[in-house]
Amino acid sequence: MKIIFKQILKYYLKFITKIILLIQRPLIISVTGSANEFFAKNEIKLRLEEAHYDVSSNSKNFNTEIGLPLAILNLPSGYNAYRNWPPIIWQSFMSLFRLKLPKILVLDLGLAKRGDMKYLMSLVKPKIAVITDITQRYLENFSSMDELVGEYKYFVKSIGQNDYLILNYDNPRIKKLAEFAKANIIPFGLEKPAPAIDNYWLGEIAKKTVNGQIVLVTNDREKKNYSINRFGEHHAYALLIGLIIKKVILNLK
Repeated sequence: MKIIFKQILKYYLKFITKIILLIQRPLIISVTGSANEFFAKNEIKLRLEEAHYDVSSNSKNFNTEIGLPLAILNLPSGYNAYRNWPPIIWQSFMSLFRLKLPKILVLDLGLAKRGDMKYLMSLVKPKIAVITDITQRYLENFSSMDELVGEYKYFVKSIGQNDYLILNYDNPRIKKLAEFAKANIIPFGLEKPAPAIDNYWLGEIAKKTVNGQIVLVTNDREKKNYSINRFGEHHAYALLIGLIIKKVILNLK
């Protein structure tokens, strides 16, 4: 009974969400990866808010087949309590008439099992897509690393030729996925590429401070220092992603 209810709920939420996305057509930025997607999503939102864009993102871990529609519809989850779901189902229906989406949605896409990416990409059509990293972190639900990478391969191939794909070239698996892309690729990393790659965004942790670190960002023959009040390479990666997307959005205007 639980499995049947979950399947009905999944496709009901998908139907409602797709109608709303079709009518309102927000610009969608999708972030996925085995690590750092949370920080990247937050940094993207922060940079776009600083530029006064109307933007929101999915909160908590609302990034799977049921969580993602709830995040877009700005609704809570009923989790495993059946009595919590009837008002949520009603509210989702009323969203067709009451919900006003922001101009930009920043959505984290999470993978729990094989086929998840295909389902999530049938729900959203990103204009800008990001792969932060691919590691063995969630490998337990996949038969092999190749099967996990296959999910990201599907993601890459799903991004249109007039859209943008932002890839972490420090990860050789992600760099390899660029071969399957038809989108405009913007590579980034904390390591200098060899040989040189056009439009490459390089970040270097130039200095650690008492409260964080200074990251030197280089692109298009321009260099600029950014001070962030957090430690670690993952925050430097998130900064790069946020800056890249901010520039892409500005160029789309």
